[in-house]
Amino acid sequence: MNVVSIVRHRKSKAQSKELNYIPNQYARGLRIGRTNTIGVIVPDISNIFYGKLCKAIEQEAYLKGYNLIISNTYEDAQKEKKLISDLINRNIDGLILASSFDDKNEIEGLRQNDFPLILVDRTFENFNVDSITVSNKEGASKAVEFLYRSGVKKPVCFTISPVYISSISDRIQGYLGALKNQHDAKLFQIPHNNIEEGVAAALAELKHQDFDGIFCVNNNIAKAILKSLAINGEGFENIKIISFDDIEVFDIVHPKISSISQPIEEMGKKAVMLLIDRFDNPEGHQPQQIVMDTVLIER
Repeated sequence: MNVVSIVRHRKSKAQSKELNYIPNQYARGLRIGRTNTIGVIVPDISNIFYGKLCKAIEQEAYLKGYNLIISNTYEDAQKEKKLISDLINRNIDGLILASSFDDKNEIEGLRQNDFPLILVDRTFENFNVDSITVSNKEGASKAVEFLYRSGVKKPVCFTISPVYISSISDRIQGYLGALKNQHDAKLFQIPHNNIEEGVAAALAELKHQDFDGIFCVNNNIAKAILKSLAINGEGFENIKIISFDDIEVFDIVHPKISSISQPIEEMGKKAVMLLIDRFDNPEGHQPQQIVMDTVLIER
């Protein structure tokens, strides 16, 4: 049963027991007033990107008189289903979601029932709900072009699972599209739940190969590369690294890491603004798909 069935169907008592369905005021149309509570679901708040995003959301929501309930999925789709159901049952006014689902059908019912929903960072094709992302493909292209300008001949890409996530998929496409020679394409898929070991294995495979640059699709991979090189960096002295996401440590490490910076604060603020507009103007609000620019930071 899709998690959004909680706002789509009434079930008999027998069905409810069988499906572990918990009735709630929103689903039954009996809800009166607001709780001034917004749900936020992200993959992992310990990731600096999502930590900063949640901070920006919380600060803007507080200024507007709203509280947050923040939850982590750790890229677990089943956990995400339960979290959405739990938050709706707690009568949140709306949801800001960085989804780990591979299919928009999992949350189609929320859209059909006009539940206030904002997608951030990750989106679905042909899904008419409010969303805020960055130009991931263009940002990845800028990263590869920077590597070439820096003298790199054969850049490789360290990506991360699950690759169906829109932001990751777009960054991979940006990498592939910017390559001067498609035969030079080389991607390593790092498991999201075992990044350090995956990165170490990839570096070991590359050690004696003809490559001289790495594009990392996120900061967690870049940090794992730095850790691995600190332990055994022999043979990587001239490597050039660039990462999607910018973090403070990139300024002080060796080798220094250039980055593609995202406007995280603006993304968080805009997510809250869109959600409140949904609250205040439910009939007139038109869903917006906002795509923000990235900035290349050269080091």
